Amino acid sequence: MDNRQREQLSALCPSVQWNVNMASHSTFRTGGQVEAMVELSDIEELSELLQWLRNNRIPWRVIGGGSNILVTGKYHQGVFIRLSGSMNNIEPVTAGAEGENCEVAISAGCSLPALVAWCVRNGLSGLEFMAGIPGTVGGAIRMNAGAFGHAISEVLTTVRFVTEAGEIKEVAGEEVEFGYRQTLIPGESASRLVITGGVFRCPRADQVTLAARYREILGKRRHKQPRGYGSAGSFFKNPAGDFAGRLIEQAGLKGLTMGKAMVSPVHANFIVNTGGAVPEDIIRLMHEVRSRVQQRLGVLLEPEVHIF
Repeated sequence: MDNRQREQLSALCPSVQWNVNMASHSTFRTGGQVEAMVELSDIEELSELLQWLRNNRIPWRVIGGGSNILVTGKYHQGVFIRLSGSMNNIEPVTAGAEGENCEVAISAGCSLPALVAWCVRNGLSGLEFMAGIPGTVGGAIRMNAGAFGHAISEVLTTVRFVTEAGEIKEVAGEEVEFGYRQTLIPGESASRLVITGGVFRCPRADQVTLAARYREILGKRRHKQPRGYGSAGSFFKNPAGDFAGRLIEQAGLKGLTMGKAMVSPVHANFIVNTGGAVPEDIIRLMHEVRSRVQQRLGVLLEPEVHIF
């Protein structure tokens, strides 16, 4: 951006931060610098910003909660966007008795742990499988997040978003193409829109039973996943009919290191920052894991983590 554009962006988004180190905004605890980062608190601000970015041909990305990204060590021109304020809301739309459905509108900036805890407190089922998953609702919708045989698309009835032209839109869930770790909105480019939230249809359930299930899932996740290190969760997508972690372990790669990055000895599909890893350590380790798994087992693993 030139000085004029910087002045305009500062006027448009007074909260803008310049030359931001992304290590403090990524669960990997590492990352390069971005020219500008803005936090937006409502949809009208977002619409106005996207129009300005498009008119000025300035690149942008949404980073959500920073839990499924790896920002490379180079200097990144443009703007990274995070949603906050009223973009964190949870609002019941319809109520229901036990066994009936309740519709809830959830904004993209809402954290997944906060959402799941709220649903448990209010006796709403359908999202407890995400207990313990970091990140935000927007990222979960975009990735069609899933665990334990379930995916967020099972209860998602409406997707709300803003296009790069600043148009505020929504689309019914049955019109959306949900796949494994992807959500495609017909007629729209996934990289050229910002998901602002969704409406979820959650069955009412017994709160005590739901809380027990929530604690069970949290326990499983804590037992099977590494703790105390920076990571982005599951690094590779599961191949059809198999598990990336099983393949990596079968290839004998648990504990493999590149610099300060390591394949977790606890869960082979986690690459962790053991302390002081640079993004390039993680990328080199990713390529090494992919190469060895393909050579030994004939399967080419695809990253689930977004790298940019």
